[in-house]
Amino acid sequence: MNESINVTGPALKTRITPFILLLAMSASLATVSPPDFELISDEIVTKHMAEKHIPGMSVAIVQDGALVFSKGYGKSSVEFDIAATADTVYPISSVTRTLAGLLAVRLEEQGLLDLDASISAYGVDLPADKQSISVRHLLQHTHGLEDFYHSDDYVVDAGKSMDDSTTEELISWSLLQPLQSQPGDAWAYGVAGYVVLAQIFEQVGERPFTELVDQYVFKPLDITATYGGSEVLVDGRNPVLYEWLDDDLVGHVIGFSPRVYAAGGLNISVTEMAKVFAALSGELFIDSDTKKNLWRNVDLANGKASFYGLGWSSYTTSRDRWVVGHEGGGASWIIYYPDQDLAVIALSNMSGARADILPYEIARAAFAAGLVAE
Repeated sequence: MNESINVTGPALKTRITPFILLLAMSASLATVSPPDFELISDEIVTKHMAEKHIPGMSVAIVQDGALVFSKGYGKSSVEFDIAATADTVYPISSVTRTLAGLLAVRLEEQGLLDLDASISAYGVDLPADKQSISVRHLLQHTHGLEDFYHSDDYVVDAGKSMDDSTTEELISWSLLQPLQSQPGDAWAYGVAGYVVLAQIFEQVGERPFTELVDQYVFKPLDITATYGGSEVLVDGRNPVLYEWLDDDLVGHVIGFSPRVYAAGGLNISVTEMAKVFAALSGELFIDSDTKKNLWRNVDLANGKASFYGLGWSSYTTSRDRWVVGHEGGGASWIIYYPDQDLAVIALSNMSGARADILPYEIARAAFAAGLVAE
């Protein structure tokens, strides 16, 4: 799905070199935050951007349902010298799965979906050894199926590539392989389960997946966001990401076909993503029992503890705080502390940056500066 390219544009030849960027900051603060916190946040973000060669990043903080901080850093487009702002749109890759989780619980609330039913109840033709796979197993990555996307053994019709295969062929291949583990026994991150999920959503909702997300999530929360990879022109988003390759900044194309939209492909800004956490702060969008269901991780049958709910990571930090969220493409991060009602959203345009500690450092700074009540 991903391919590295050399990008071109004004004042840009085949590569962006040398990588010397002034981390020019353009801010859009929703409310006034303590000046010392903004300075600390600036220091945290610019440090990671320099260390990880990140051209542009945007950060937002939501506390008690209110957007209390939002800011853009660096460049959303290096070659066209466009500053990153709080409204810059980024492809968030696997963070997209959190929206699939929200859609799942919304459909369950409507009586259209039973998370604990076998997926055979929704038209999936399951072999006898896979009848116990439930919708919940798909969402939690505990279904045990061999993932066509990550398998070196994928073959369907001689000479036919994965990209040329139909969605039905991809799903059928995974269903016909021996189970990698019994459903519920082990956690294995992948794509296949979410491709099956999208088909189930479309069957019960009688609409395409993207329209269902729009109906049950985006419209109720007044969110503007778009699905699609680099082949889709998205307002406010640079057509390419970047990556650091051979000590150089190069363009990185990221492709998402519609069949994987439940697993990846959403493009959104931090200010729009903040609306999700503003809604999760209250009970009007989904109630407390539904949120517990969304974020509940289960002990696996193999004796290991799961750290994943319904499209959301869910775990306790070393500081004994419960956190839910997701990471995407090594470039995007959302974390939410339900007990403190604090969310940190950090989106960047550097694929594989792996600045994974950054949102936690920002959260700790927010606690220390008194921006967030314990």
